[in-house]
Amino acid sequence: MVVETEVSQIRLLAPRADRREQPRTVTVPETLSPRMAARYGTDRPERGLRLLVTVVALAFVAVVGVITWRMADTGAQSTLVRFDVASDSRVDVTFDVVRDGTTETTCVLRARAENHADVGYATVRITPGRDELQVGYPLATAARATTAEVLGCADAATPRVDPPQFVPGTVNPPQQPVIDGT
Repeated sequence: MVVETEVSQIRLLAPRADRREQPRTVTVPETLSPRMAARYGTDRPERGLRLLVTVVALAFVAVVGVITWRMADTGAQSTLVRFDVASDSRVDVTFDVVRDGTTETTCVLRARAENHADVGYATVRITPGRDELQVGYPLATAARATTAEVLGCADAATPRVDPPQFVPGTVNPPQQPVIDGT
């Protein structure tokens, strides 16, 4: 192996099986002897490149975190307290809502039949008022329901929930659209 020494570079001219390959030039830091640099190599990413990659990765993680937090936080929380099947055409749903009382809140309720098809679905607006309230809502149904649920609530927007899934030919009965939040 022949080694040519230049100011701060070492040129390696080792015999190779593939003669088409060009010799490589390696920049030698001041702390390594030319012999050690030739033996172990000194190709390291520059500090600026590492810093740039770190900053871009942190920015990406921050953006994903903010988007996830905004999508997950609707501002209003609801809890189903109970439901009573009053008749073949109505379910009385009682639920608690914790919200920002200065804005209007929208909640989505659903009643399902024994075959898991929707028989009642309501998007209900609760007017501004108290921060915590218990709501009693008469959910109209197209057939006898076996269960009822609060799909979700959101302040100043419609919550991201499943759309109604009625059996073809079934029509959602008219629902009470607004509840007084005071």
